[in-house]
Amino acid sequence: MSPMIPRVGDEHLVAASWERFVRHATPPALPVRDVVQASWLRCHAEAVDPSRGSAPGVADQDQLAQLRHGANALCDAAQPVLKTLRDVLCESGSLIMLTDADGAILDLSGENRARHAGERINLAPGGCWAESAIGTNAIGTAIAARQPVQLYASEHYCLDVKSWTCAAAPILDPLSRALLGVIDVSGTKKTFHGHSLGLVIAAARQIESALALAVTERQGRLFARSMDAFTRYRDDCVALFDSAGRLLRHNGKIAAARERHGIALPLETGARLATFDLALPPEQRQSQAPAGMRREWVQAVRAGGVELGSLLLIPLPSRPGLPPESPAPLPAIQAAGRDAFAAIIGGSAALEAAKTRARRLAPLDLPVVLLGETGVGKELFARAIHQASVRSAAPFVAINCGALARELLAGELFGHVEGAFTGARRGGAPGKFELADRGTLFLDEIGEMPLDMQPHLLRVLQDGIVVRLGDSRERRVSVRLIAATHHDLQAEVKSGRFREDLYHRLCVTTLCLPSLRERRDDIPAIVAHLNARLALKYGTPAKTLDDAACRALEGYRWPGNVRELQNVYETMFALCDGDRIDAALLPGEIAGPADAAPEPGGPGRLDEMEKQAIRAAIARADGNLSLAARTLGISRSTLYVKLAAMPDGAAAQRKKAAQP
Repeated sequence: MSPMIPRVGDEHLVAASWERFVRHATPPALPVRDVVQASWLRCHAEAVDPSRGSAPGVADQDQLAQLRHGANALCDAAQPVLKTLRDVLCESGSLIMLTDADGAILDLSGENRARHAGERINLAPGGCWAESAIGTNAIGTAIAARQPVQLYASEHYCLDVKSWTCAAAPILDPLSRALLGVIDVSGTKKTFHGHSLGLVIAAARQIESALALAVTERQGRLFARSMDAFTRYRDDCVALFDSAGRLLRHNGKIAAARERHGIALPLETGARLATFDLALPPEQRQSQAPAGMRREWVQAVRAGGVELGSLLLIPLPSRPGLPPESPAPLPAIQAAGRDAFAAIIGGSAALEAAKTRARRLAPLDLPVVLLGETGVGKELFARAIHQASVRSAAPFVAINCGALARELLAGELFGHVEGAFTGARRGGAPGKFELADRGTLFLDEIGEMPLDMQPHLLRVLQDGIVVRLGDSRERRVSVRLIAATHHDLQAEVKSGRFREDLYHRLCVTTLCLPSLRERRDDIPAIVAHLNARLALKYGTPAKTLDDAACRALEGYRWPGNVRELQNVYETMFALCDGDRIDAALLPGEIAGPADAAPEPGGPGRLDEMEKQAIRAAIARADGNLSLAARTLGISRSTLYVKLAAMPDGAAAQRKKAAQP
């Protein structure tokens, strides 16, 4: 028999089978379920006394405190789930328990009568419910079988536990899948309900999800705190380990370190070295260090007083005879060959700070989220990061998540097979993930991705596997993701419009890009660059700006940033008949006195500037909202939302509707 849920009506038959088994040690006959039979056989092999009346436990509260401290992460992740179970089962006469991987009860709650009954068999905090200690029971059997278990009455092995029923599910580490503990619901046999098994299974999965989110957050902080080392010590071997001693990342020089120093280090990410397991005592970690590894090569990575992981920095002298004492900090970061960021025009302090951080992020091959207003040059930075990365020889593929309808976006991202949807290409087509394989995928306006598509993106990022729409075949891809948004993603998470797990997967590192008004000193350089480029485009000599036009351009707030400046200047250049552009060619919203540089902090000033920019863009586009949205550097749907919030928005909407 192999059903997961016991049959109450079989209790007397199970009891008879148990009697024969403990007397004669013969395999029990039907109707004993497979999971119960296997457990009874294990109990007999380990000489468990079937007459044992209660489970063993810890000696005192200090030992219990030590057990809880050792499972601190599990307890923290489980608390919200345990609270929910307590609220649901408060009147059911059941006990709700969390145990560690050895079956020791760390947390227990329930009504007083059930607790008093449980204390008689040490079903209480500190009690050890491993099979070897107290025979067949849901906690110990779930640990032994590594699967969810529900038991009823006579299915237990020890006599005094046979008046109980219990359901338990194991909780596994989200990365290693090692057993962390068990969540259990128990009560006297009159509380039996088949739904208890589904309840604990769902609770265990919820705890695992909370643990996975905590791991992601911790690894994000670990990556952020250690990224400088991969740049500073780029000529040496750099390897990053998490708090469990797992290799998260290295710079590709482990083989050289093994050859140079003879140190046995793993090459595969995910491999574990006990010497970096922070849960072990320092002396034990030191004793398990690979031969030849020096203590001074290991640096702890801390944040907020918490040790997140370890950096291994092994010197690899580039000049013969250079002593391998310790990696020396490199001076300034020098880009090899042409500077990939040279195409980003400007030398202001704000822009240079952004370029410096981008140069450090580029070689790390981590996800990056570019934050900034519309039109600040997020795609330009994304391309530069790609060109300065180890993936520069592979494709750079960009897609705007806010510019396509949901069905089209899914097909563009993941690809589709023939007939997957109306309008699908004949023969199917690969998606952007496949096209960007081994290279970089740039997802612009990630904050506008539909909520129901976000789990599919998360799966690709976690597993590196893409399934085309309408297909079942899995395709493995290796893509570095760079995303961009002008939204506050944390606010979007709180409002439920953006998944929290996707947010933490994406925001391993972030780069804030300054608006044009934060770097006004760069406007003359940008105009000079545009002037030279437009002269080539239109086949005319370069033109000059008169002083009034220069002052107006430098004084305007540029809500559309560099993209708006580019569009405005190209219009002025094209309309200028001579070789000098004067203030008469300036758009009204820039030339007018109301659009001079505003008083800092003026109430409602930025909002009014945005409205003026929208009106001007619509006027220049002769009412074509699609063209106006492109001019402003925003999606058409975003423009509709902004128009609806403006006093004259309805009129603009009617004008749009009247378009052919």
